Amino acid sequence: MTSKGERVRRFTRRHIANHWVMLVTFIGLVVTGMPQKYASAEWAKGIVLIIGGVERVRFVHHLLGTIMAFQLLWHVLEGFWLHLVKNRPMPMVPALADVRNFVDQVKFNLGLAKEPPSMDRYTFAEKLEYLALVWGTVLMVATGLILLYPVRWSTLFPGEWILAAKAAHGGEAVLALLSILTWHFYFVHVRHWNNAIFTGSLDADEYAEEHPLELARIRRGEETVDAGFEGWRLLVFVLVAAVLVGGVAALMVWLRGTIPGMAAFRLLRLS
Repeated sequence: MTSKGERVRRFTRRHIANHWVMLVTFIGLVVTGMPQKYASAEWAKGIVLIIGGVERVRFVHHLLGTIMAFQLLWHVLEGFWLHLVKNRPMPMVPALADVRNFVDQVKFNLGLAKEPPSMDRYTFAEKLEYLALVWGTVLMVATGLILLYPVRWSTLFPGEWILAAKAAHGGEAVLALLSILTWHFYFVHVRHWNNAIFTGSLDADEYAEEHPLELARIRRGEETVDAGFEGWRLLVFVLVAAVLVGGVAALMVWLRGTIPGMAAFRLLRLS
């Protein structure tokens, strides 16, 4: 049983901050990206004029894209830290139970089952949306880098790859926008208003309906406890972080063509 008006803590300040960054960058990328994709449309021209011209639109789009790329890197490092060093579970990763929950949900929707499935911290629908978000971000960052430095990438790949990146970038952008306006908007705003990601807490009745297994653990006082410190876990994390951060830094240097000695090497070859 739940008390009327009771709210249960669901997200931390870290979750809320990450969501705000993602929300602002996504909206900004849509506002500055769609006018570039549909540049001949009158509404697109109007948005460009409001923002201050094509150059400013592109600058803002590139800036927000860079923020989203670094947020993706941070998310990967954060995941390694929490799972590898802290030894916490990864509740957003799909498991076999999610397949069973999906089947049971379909049976319930068709009237073949009396009760809906009891799900844990994240439902199978939320996990699917999360995977779509991660995959979409990876695709958008990768294709965005190709479009931002086409000449550099053309030294490695045929020119057709640039055109393919442009098609994939624009197509995924439209798909992401439609997904947010339909899937996410329905489950979070239409089906019932869920503001937990902004306030950090969720109505207890809604918690009992959506995530009964996790609520039961909370009621029993079971909390996630970090594993004891193990040196090898920290060492592996440091190595993984060094490879990821170093790889990103090397890629940025290569893209901008500022590798030390490269200019001199080119001059020697030309002479």
